Parts: sequence; structure tokens; C-alpha cells
Amino acid sequence: MRIIVNADDFGLSHEANLGIRLAMEKGICTQTSVVTNSNYFDEAVAIAKEDGFMDKVGLHINLFEGTPLSAKIKKLKHYCYYDSFRYQPPLWTAWFRLFQEELTEELEAQIRKYRAAGFTLYNIDSHHCAFYDFSVLQALLPLLEKYGFKTMRGLGASFNTGNLLRNVYIRRWQHRFNQTQLQTVPYTSSIATYRKNADSLEEKTVAEIYCHPVLIGDYLIDNFTGGTHLEADLQGLLLEQQELITTKEIEMRR
Repeated sequence: MRIIVNADDFGLSHEANLGIRLAMEKGICTQTSVVTNSNYFDEAVAIAKEDGFMDKVGLHINLFEGTPLSAKIKKLKHYCYYDSFRYQPPLWTAWFRLFQEELTEELEAQIRKYRAAGFTLYNIDSHHCAFYDFSVLQALLPLLEKYGFKTMRGLGASFNTGNLLRNVYIRRWQHRFNQTQLQTVPYTSSIATYRKNADSLEEKTVAEIYCHPVLIGDYLIDNFTGGTHLEADLQGLLLEQQELITTKEIEMRR
């Protein structure tokens, strides 16, 4: 099996930057994705340049925290509180194509900042799965094609709960995605979900495991799981028996 281990939240905090730097140095993560609208973005860029992994940094779009990079979205009470993100749209907004002008302006600002920094992976994922919302997806996809993105994280394994209404939503989301030239990884999940599903995955499957490294003192932990030791968790998956790659190294099929 070919495995991508993505470190989310690069640039979100100083602790995340230190954790991802260490995870990349140790080779336990094959790539990362950066948040552009935080106070620690410039530090993340400097680290990637110094450590030589500018070609292994994708974009982690963020509509949940930090300061928007554009003006119009600040007027939407479901997205912002004063000048800070507070992503709390009603559930029904996920189903429809809403707020396209405001979302497009903000998403494009984040994409342009990513490109201006000089990163070259051109893979995209999202903070707290923002583009699972159909309105965000609709605004985002034309921009990804406009700016030359090649790959995008799909709907994660944990999103498919078997619920009938959710299955309808998944088919609608996937249908819109399939209208683009973008590629996505067939299987995506957290460490814990991958551990549950690994035995059922086919040997030729390409899988993405995402984690959230932070360095607290001398401890490299996964911030997603509430503090488990990241290196031990990844070693427990026996990834050394698999081919570890980045999204740039494969041609993925839907």
C-alpha cells in the first residue's frame, strides 16, 4: 500500500510549527499543509525554507479561526465575529450554493498567499473539513483549477456513517468534484480511524493519514487526539512496511 502521512495545521501556532518541523525531520510525516491566515504563517515559511521541504507543503484552507484575509466575509455573522473567524453556519447552508462572492474572495486570498510564499505541492485540504460544506466547495473548485492545484483531500472515511441523508449528500458532493480535473486519494482518515480500517483496505490502495503534530516541551503529540504520542501512534500502524509518498509522487484515480 502507498501511504501519505499529512501533518495538518502548519503555521497555526508556534507549537504546531515546531512539531511539524520535528515530524518532517524524523520522516514520520511525508508532507504538511499550511494555514495562511495566522500569526505564525511567516515562521512556517521560514522553517520550510530552512529545512528544505517547500515542495512538500500544501494549503490548509481555514474558515474557523484567525483573521480573514478579505473584507466581505467579515460581514457574515455565520462566519465571523468582528474581525475573527467564528464558523457557525446553520446546518442547511451546507446543502446550498450560498455566500459565493464572500467565500470566493476569502479563499482566493488564502490561495494567493500560499502561492506567493513559493510552496509547490499544490495539494489542498481544509481546517475542520470546511470544504465538506457544499457552499464552500462550490466557491473553491473553480479557484483550484484557476491556480493550478492538482490534488485535494476528499471526504474522509469517518464522514461516511451509513446514514441515508448523509449518503445523498456524499453523492452530491462527489458529483460536483468529479466535474473537475482534480484528483483525490481513495481513502483518507485520522490515525485512529485508519487503525480500524487498515485490514479491509486493498493492497494497491493509496491512503492518506492526517495528523496534527505539536511539540510541547520534549513531547511530540497529536493535537487531534487530545495528546497521544504521535511517533508511537504512527509506529503502531507498521507504516515502515508500506511505501511512504507525497501527493505529488502518484497519479491518483477516482
